[in-house]
Amino acid sequence: MEISTEWSLAWGIACILFALALSLLLYHKFLFKDSERIRRILFVLRFVIVLVLSFFLLKPFINQNKIIKERPIINIGVDNSTSIVANSDSVSIQQSIRETVSQLTNQLSNQYQVQVYAFGESLEQTTDFNFSDKKTDIHLFINEISDLYKNRNVAANIVISDGIYNSSVNPIYANYTLNAPLHTILLGDTIQKKDLQIAKVYYNELSYLGNTFPIKVDVMAQYCQQEKVKVSIWNEGIKLDEKEQIVGLDNELISFEFKLSSDQTGVQKYTIEVEYLPKESNTQNNEHDIFIDILESKEKIVLISEKTHPDISAISQAIESNDNYELTLFSSSDFDGDFSPYNLAILFQTELDPPSIPTLYFAGRNSPINWMDWIELKQSSYINEVQADYTPFSLFTLNQEWKDWINQLPPLYSHQSDVVFKSEHYDLFYQRILDIETKRPIFSFSNVNGQRQGLCFVEGLWKWRLFEFSKNDNHQLFDELINKSIQYLSVKTDKRPLRLKYENIILENDPFVIQAELYNSNYELINDPDISLSLVDENGVDYPYTFNKSENSYFLEIDNLKRGNYSMIAKTILNGKELTNFGQFSVKPLEIEKMNTIANHQSLYALSKKYNGKSYFLNQQEVLINDVRAINGAVISYTTKSTSDLINLKWISVLLFVFLTLEWLIRKLNTNI
Repeated sequence: MEISTEWSLAWGIACILFALALSLLLYHKFLFKDSERIRRILFVLRFVIVLVLSFFLLKPFINQNKIIKERPIINIGVDNSTSIVANSDSVSIQQSIRETVSQLTNQLSNQYQVQVYAFGESLEQTTDFNFSDKKTDIHLFINEISDLYKNRNVAANIVISDGIYNSSVNPIYANYTLNAPLHTILLGDTIQKKDLQIAKVYYNELSYLGNTFPIKVDVMAQYCQQEKVKVSIWNEGIKLDEKEQIVGLDNELISFEFKLSSDQTGVQKYTIEVEYLPKESNTQNNEHDIFIDILESKEKIVLISEKTHPDISAISQAIESNDNYELTLFSSSDFDGDFSPYNLAILFQTELDPPSIPTLYFAGRNSPINWMDWIELKQSSYINEVQADYTPFSLFTLNQEWKDWINQLPPLYSHQSDVVFKSEHYDLFYQRILDIETKRPIFSFSNVNGQRQGLCFVEGLWKWRLFEFSKNDNHQLFDELINKSIQYLSVKTDKRPLRLKYENIILENDPFVIQAELYNSNYELINDPDISLSLVDENGVDYPYTFNKSENSYFLEIDNLKRGNYSMIAKTILNGKELTNFGQFSVKPLEIEKMNTIANHQSLYALSKKYNGKSYFLNQQEVLINDVRAINGAVISYTTKSTSDLINLKWISVLLFVFLTLEWLIRKLNTNI
């Protein structure tokens, strides 16, 4: 330890001389007539006080070198997921794990620093394990200790797990910078037992009122040969259907197909159950919930044409491939002019006046000139053969394959010699004529006075659809192009002053996040009034909330919602009028841990081998302790430097106070003063 000052230490001589002069001035024998002993004591007290105070003016500080000794570190990570306790003897397993961790900690703590973590969905430094996490992320723990203890004195890392991972990356294929061996303690049972497991459920998340929709269930049957497998589907406690099959092999994937009808709108919960077999090892994976949003009706589309054309067939087939749309075809002469029943109109080379609903136009040789107020077309006396060039596009997203696929497609035909836009527009694909790039679009979209419109400038789209089938045996990309265009155009504009934005289906571990927007009479966003939210669960229990305000909108985040269906109503008062908005959503159970309870010891063996460690069973903790102690983990010493102001030392302030008090008492008690 050394003392330095911001000013030169030569000034210390001046401090001494100043303290000496002031003390002599006060306690010189000619000025102070008391006894010699008292005078000398007072002289020393005053000299020390003045010297210390004047020395502080030089801003002294202390430099210290501190030697720190760090014992070797042992990191222990315990799998805190539900798969650990999925077996019937779960209480015994929990107790054994806690005892093992306690024994490792107690026996190694005198020589090592033992850090214990619990990992699953998240990572926490704790010894309180509840084995309730719905996911297992082994990578989370190893990556954390790899980063946190990269340059530390680590003797060993220990993972206690069943090896089942179902979140993040496979730890085998990750590369960690561990500077100590990674040992694993193997939990769980690797023996294959009789088990029925719902492996996969295929279904559409959307359906329409009154429609029939399919559900396909794949059941993996292990060691269930000649057993009867029964699968049933339930909705609100009512069994909707049941099917059964006989298992023919020891390991067999059996498929069950159901067709259900939707007779109630909203998000519906369907429970799929596989009947338990006698002596089945794991019954937690015999049940699975799915949620299907039943909408009131399909989007209704009307296609009106002046004449027959192969493009009409290609467009119609693309639309009909999407169950969300209902298409009606008319010729111009047969259509009565009433667009009110429809959500979107497709006008194919017709002379009809623009309707008051979103419209997709297809231009041709006989298309009327300037029948739209956002674009002006100039017709050509001959047909141009055009190729399509890919362009960046922001209104909706197409498959990445389009970037390469569009260069392979056959040419189309255009009747326009020039295009002039009168308002904002977004172009999808440009025309290339005789290998010359142009800015004439293949498709263009605009939003005129709040009404979305689109225009296709070319003919021959049927060739694209036919070409794709000849190459890929499907129409996936062409159908996507048509359906994404229709989806963008047919989106309804919500003009309610109070609007809600949220996900209809969330997982039970995820927070429910909902945003609200409030518009005044000028359709300007405001957030002055408070907005309340009433959340009601399946049992009719009401949970009241108030939205938080952020900038010019509102948000609310609700955690720890239980699985099930919820309805809600948002309310506020604007200009003396009550505004409301209703909604509903479902919390879906997170069942990853139920799907597989067979321990994966091979991955733990591989992990230990990759990082110079060993694998042990739960009852081999003594062997593990001896192996860890055999590691030459030396105590590391390192020096740290610190600087602190001398004036911050409390004992100096106490000393000054004591000296000042003594001087005052001595002078007070002396009758000559």
